[in-house]
Amino acid sequence: MKKAIVERRSWKSTDAAAAAKDFFTKPRKTAIRELIRELCSGDPFDHRCAAELARLVSRREPGILSAYGDVLAEVAAELPMDEWQARGYVIVAAAHNALTRSQHLRLLPLVRARLTEDRIAVRAMALEAFAILATKEPDLRDEAMQMLEDARHSTIPAMHCRAKLMLPVLLEAETQPVRRRRVRLSG
Repeated sequence: MKKAIVERRSWKSTDAAAAAKDFFTKPRKTAIRELIRELCSGDPFDHRCAAELARLVSRREPGILSAYGDVLAEVAAELPMDEWQARGYVIVAAAHNALTRSQHLRLLPLVRARLTEDRIAVRAMALEAFAILATKEPDLRDEAMQMLEDARHSTIPAMHCRAKLMLPVLLEAETQPVRRRRVRLSG
């Protein structure tokens, strides 16, 4: 009986940067559809590449995938534990693309769950996602600020770096006026 040969595909940070650059050269709808198709495929390699691409393009242009915000949250919730990189990347992308309060609140329990995972990289990405949500939800800011301060003093490099990245973002959000939506009551 012959053993199946499994080709190990390579994906480096330079590949991700090139994919992000390529993403922005394509027609927007086409690029987004391709990304979401790969993210929802059955291939773990495609998941990881698409999730990292989603994170990168969403950092560059928050809300770019907002039409698929719910899909991103579902994918983040459904990816198996062994696809830890994709799980971390897509939670950050989902946070960047959650535009409504209901999307923020729907994503929050998932982000909190990722903050307690064993893998440091996933916890670091969840910390970033929590801080992103806190920039949009003022009620989360004190908790996020405490998390970032704790991480800033952490001896774990990934947590320390993520805190340094997100602290200025959260501080800037605190100085912005809170926009309240007017709700029109019928009746």
